[in-house]
Amino acid sequence: MTAVLIHLTKKDVHDSALMGADTVKLCEMQGFPPRLENDKQSRVEANIYGFKAEFAVARLFGLEPPTVNVLTDGGVDLWFDDISIDVKLTNREDGPLVFDNIDKFQADCAVLVSKTNHPARMRILGFVTKNMFESNSYAHDFGYGQRLVMDAKSMKPIEMLWRKMMERRFLGGGN
Repeated sequence: MTAVLIHLTKKDVHDSALMGADTVKLCEMQGFPPRLENDKQSRVEANIYGFKAEFAVARLFGLEPPTVNVLTDGGVDLWFDDISIDVKLTNREDGPLVFDNIDKFQADCAVLVSKTNHPARMRILGFVTKNMFESNSYAHDFGYGQRLVMDAKSMKPIEMLWRKMMERRFLGGGN
């Protein structure tokens, strides 16, 4: 697996902090507590890093940056032409990619991004399509119910997604 290290701009880091805090506040204002199953970080911090992951993928591919969604993002964080991307964050350098169940995988592909020790650097670990995830995932209980999990080493290199998209864009193929 080839990971790609992305250094975010100061604006990306700043925007991620604002968007992460805003998302949690919007949830609270609607009367429901934001979901968090991690005692090691706050929901605001988790959302901030989620937005940093989205900014990293957007910057790598030159996509429109992420936005705050009030109700739902419909399982889609970014668009690469007409291909939808769900950006997933992991706090571990080596993954894994986790979905609650296969129905939660709603985008055309998922891109896994990990935190690093540097607050402005994110590591893009790879990507997978829904069919690939369904074929290669396994059930695991992290202490809050069964989830579907795929090891990062089983994912496709992020360069392959870029190549497929360029082939689609410029050659009209690359399924």
